[in-house]
Amino acid sequence: MTGMLSALLLRLSEAGAPALLWGRQAAPHFGRAFDRLLARGILIEHAPATEWELCPTCECGLEARPIRKIDGRHIAACPLDRGGDIVLDDDDLRSFRIEPAALVREIAAVSGFGAAPSEVAPGVWHLGMSATRTVFLAISEAALAQPGLIATLRMVERSAPITVIAPTPPASERTRFAEAEILHVDVGACIGEDFVLDHARLEPPHAFAPRLVIGRAARSVMLDGVPKLLSEQAFKLLVLLAEQALKSPAIVENRVIESHLWGSSIHRITSEPREPVRALRDALVGNSADSRAVRSLVENRRNPNGYRLVLTPEEIELKP
Repeated sequence: MTGMLSALLLRLSEAGAPALLWGRQAAPHFGRAFDRLLARGILIEHAPATEWELCPTCECGLEARPIRKIDGRHIAACPLDRGGDIVLDDDDLRSFRIEPAALVREIAAVSGFGAAPSEVAPGVWHLGMSATRTVFLAISEAALAQPGLIATLRMVERSAPITVIAPTPPASERTRFAEAEILHVDVGACIGEDFVLDHARLEPPHAFAPRLVIGRAARSVMLDGVPKLLSEQAFKLLVLLAEQALKSPAIVENRVIESHLWGSSIHRITSEPREPVRALRDALVGNSADSRAVRSLVENRRNPNGYRLVLTPEEIELKP
């Protein structure tokens, strides 16, 4: 339940100040965790409501309808239609203001940032350093969209890369941050239960170093940093398998391999694809520490019959 409360307060804060939590929304979360937020000033309780919103189609001319206590019950009375009266309970009359600065201090404290956060622009706070990046937090959409924000962040942090935690902005704003090489992380994606930040999400997605690098023009092959010497046929087969591994499905059927390697001369060829595949495996094994693992990179498949390169697209770099 505390995780749901954290998410609710962050979502309500996205629209900017004043961000309000009404008693009816808060009631399922009442308890020790809620009282802690009150004690820490993250939530500020208002005086009980004395007015309620009008009926959607009301023509009474009032700005709000008064709340009256009748027979021990709270009634939001409609002056024109008694059938439009609403019976309210005590929780309905309660409301709480979400205090942005206190909320950010809580996020910083429970997430292990040593120093108190500092506000570097309206609604934007400097939290500190993650493993490799300077981290800023903007809990409202308006704060992220303010003019000159990128320049302000760069003035605060001139050397280390930057991560900004904020509600997801429109595509044009995301593009601006990407072009400035600032990583945007959505608030809801990295702040979880009890406002604790997932530090792993503050870093860029892990970039795979390509295991296999093929230069088509130079006819060069590097596997795990080791150069490989391939015959013309083995190189041609490897390029075919690598091209298909960048797609889905990655399997190259035997008939496709035969056509690619031998073309119109296939009727004069007595061997099957397994012979050039064996030669390719042998060439890739050269100077490798684990020959069995390297051989398994070219895998034979059934249904359909063929072969595939057992590498992810991120592990393959196919140069012109």
